[in-house]
Amino acid sequence: MNPILRGASAHVIVANLEVPVLDEHDAHHLFRVLRLRPGSVVTATDGAGRWRECRAEGRDEIVPNSDVVTEIRTGVTLGVAFVPVKAEKPETTIRQLVEVGIDEVFVLAPTKRSVAGSRDRLNDRADRIVREACMQSRRVFMPSIHLGVQLIDVCALSGVALADPNGGEFGDSRILVVGPEGGFDVGEVADTVPRVSIGPAVLRAETAAIVAGARLVARHA
Repeated sequence: MNPILRGASAHVIVANLEVPVLDEHDAHHLFRVLRLRPGSVVTATDGAGRWRECRAEGRDEIVPNSDVVTEIRTGVTLGVAFVPVKAEKPETTIRQLVEVGIDEVFVLAPTKRSVAGSRDRLNDRADRIVREACMQSRRVFMPSIHLGVQLIDVCALSGVALADPNGGEFGDSRILVVGPEGGFDVGEVADTVPRVSIGPAVLRAETAAIVAGARLVARHA
């Protein structure tokens, strides 16, 4: 990671890097929560690979402090698909998958063993969760979030594999599907979809999704 990105007091996503304007939520976080002082280094990105160093000014502004840097996306696009579980755990799973470096997050529509259905709160919050996780992890490419995707549609994508305790090596898999507690029912995932192991332990569904994401990123690093 670029040392300027790593060392910045904060990292934000803005619509226009030429005139970076903070939204109300981000301004509150920087100047009321983090209590940044004038002159503090803040990096800003457009979420499409372009970013620049800025400095805090006044009580709610940042101003450019360097030229725009353009990063080139390298490697394959990595994704994790998971079945949401109860309480606040889907939000946490999305946040952590983005922070470990996953590019596409697929929140699957309810399957036979799901314990949580579709949730309006997740629909309302998903984009903000991804945005905040990008800011936390200093990412300059905004990951994509897909909500309510059918399992059969994800399994039809190229490079997909199913996380399975009895699976084999990762190979060239770029998208991992993680099942609900107890796994998928027989026949829910076609036999043609490769099975890969993410480790020997029996994990909770939300833990398995994070481990799958971390293993996938490490595999393609």
